[in-house]
Amino acid sequence: MHFHVPKPLHGWREFSGEVGIIVIGVLIALAAQQTVETLQWRDSVSQMREAMRSELAVDRTRVEVNLAQDACINARLDAILRWSASAPPGARIANAGGPFLWNYHMSTWDITKTSPTAGHFSLKEQLMYAGAYDSIANEQRYLFDEQGSWTDLAATLASADRPESRGQIEREVAGARLHLATRDSNGRSLLVRLDQLGIKADPAGLPSRTDVHQLCRPLKG
Repeated sequence: MHFHVPKPLHGWREFSGEVGIIVIGVLIALAAQQTVETLQWRDSVSQMREAMRSELAVDRTRVEVNLAQDACINARLDAILRWSASAPPGARIANAGGPFLWNYHMSTWDITKTSPTAGHFSLKEQLMYAGAYDSIANEQRYLFDEQGSWTDLAATLASADRPESRGQIEREVAGARLHLATRDSNGRSLLVRLDQLGIKADPAGLPSRTDVHQLCRPLKG
């Protein structure tokens, strides 16, 4: 018994040409699909990058405003110590005031780092943004610590007519000064990171204006 291999209707050469055309068409389609996907990821990365840079520009403004208050915050702490050392035993400060420190935003980063888009940033860029946002998270924590120390200090000054409260003032001033120094140091390091990313401040991100010299005014006992 003999088996006959079916021959293409128009010959093997013509058949091979048709197969080649099909293969080339498939490859072209795959390449086109890959190009479309690349452009889509590039657009997603661009949008995510712009959103982070806008958020960081607002955060930079807030860092700069907070840092600009530090000299007057220290001046107010000095004034409180002088008052504590010279005020009569029955004196107290009902409202010592305190710094108005702006909070920071990190919501865009929270979205970015869990998004598939993050994997399409270069490793260098990922590390630079991660470092900046880590510094912002630290700055927020130091800011809360400092605000807490001022809350405690204000309560102590309001009851400074009692000897036990008067004796705590120096310790609480030292704590507030320590928190300020930590926040200040981290804030200046954060500005360096933002400089490396080319992030400029965006004053439009502040809903109101802060008087950075308010605590340089005389302390009212």
